[in-house]
Amino acid sequence: MTEAPLWRQAYDAAERRVTPHADRLVRTPSFAVGAAVLRRAQALARSSAEGVSARAWHLLNLPAGSDVSRLRTQIGALDREVRRLSVQLELERRRPARPPAARHPDVEEPHAECAEPADGAGPRPARRRTQRPPGA
Repeated sequence: MTEAPLWRQAYDAAERRVTPHADRLVRTPSFAVGAAVLRRAQALARSSAEGVSARAWHLLNLPAGSDVSRLRTQIGALDREVRRLSVQLELERRRPARPPAARHPDVEEPHAECAEPADGAGPRPARRRTQRPPGA
């Protein structure tokens, strides 16, 4: 069996000496507290930097990353809605046509008085308002 390269031998020797001490250190309560404080400080620094950069982009009248993220969320929701409506439309197209109901002389057509003109100039459907994600 061949011997490991010199760099590997040096690495293994250092690892054998350092690992027990490092293992004891990371299992202490003060290490856990220090790691939590460091994590919170990083999150605070990140959110502050994002706020400053967003304001700078908005001063230049450009979209910030949060704007792009919100738009991506809205586009995803629209895509899902279009897919759902496409499936619903396809199901309606495949449904067999219903035979016309036998007309009774005393019963009016339910939509006879609100028939729309043939040129399609009827009222427009109500538009949905833009949905913003929570916390925006």
